[in-house]
Amino acid sequence: MGSHCERLNKELYTLLEKQKTPAHHPQGKQPTLYSRTVNLTNIQFTGEEQKLLDLGLQYNIQKPLKAAWTNLVLESERAIKLLDIRLQDPFHIIASKKLKKLHNTYHHNSTHKRPSHILKQIKLKITSNSAMIT
Repeated sequence: MGSHCERLNKELYTLLEKQKTPAHHPQGKQPTLYSRTVNLTNIQFTGEEQKLLDLGLQYNIQKPLKAAWTNLVLESERAIKLLDIRLQDPFHIIASKKLKKLHNTYHHNSTHKRPSHILKQIKLKITSNSAMIT
């Protein structure tokens, strides 16, 4: 088992090293990267809107469901109940602190709202100009 782990660690190390070194291109030319989207209308999109459009039509903007929070709490409680009775109280305290911290950082972080707002702006521009995305 140890030799298998060592082999995997070596492979991982070589892959990481390959990523660190820049790819060499003939005659020092960098490859030309093209935008994923082509705007054939007269609608002007902001930089943020263009970045979101470049992610593609199948890009999914997610925000955690309330059920996920409930599941997290219930699964934590379930795992703690499997511990020895003397260890349960300290782990309840630790779990509650971690869950509160996670909950507070999520609610104070508005980065999950920004893509939704940008998407609404894009939809408004497209519908007001009778354009379509293909």
